Amino acid sequence: MTIRIYPGMIDQSKEYFYHENDVFVICNGTIKKFEDVSEHPELKKIVDEDLLLNDLLTKYFGDNELIKLKVLAGCRFGGLNFVPDFSKEDVSNDSCECIYRGSCEGENVICKPMAFKGKQISTTEIELLKELSTNDKNSKIASDLNIPIGTFNKLKTSIYQKFDIVTKQQLTKELYLEGLL
Repeated sequence: MTIRIYPGMIDQSKEYFYHENDVFVICNGTIKKFEDVSEHPELKKIVDEDLLLNDLLTKYFGDNELIKLKVLAGCRFGGLNFVPDFSKEDVSNDSCECIYRGSCEGENVICKPMAFKGKQISTTEIELLKELSTNDKNSKIASDLNIPIGTFNKLKTSIYQKFDIVTKQQLTKELYLEGLL
């Protein structure tokens, strides 16, 4: 049996994630509520360096630094996956489902555009990839998505090529590792 360790459990990296409408952080081998960690220097650095982000967070949350950093952590890094959000100098944004996507003033500012395997991905593409990772046959998936089978096959081929996917097993593994399943 393969055991996967989340970032921050056995190393110095950090992983922020949403769970039941709250933000948590995995660091130094423990899981803590966002508020229980005294400092978040990596988040503060992002806010300080991005004027548009800082202005938008200040517009919504005033001078409340803790809330501004918590919103940034949740919106930009809130997905739980096996890639650390912060590891030494590396920063990795996460894809998160958001009920405000498409109508939020902070979209692509507070959060970042969703990416899969280093390439930008749309919500529609994510939904299609999730469906393709199931045991359902192509005809059932096309029917469920109300897409003609010919259009579906063309869409499937182009999305597999875009993300260098060869097999359904590879797709499922990649979605799992990215925290999308």
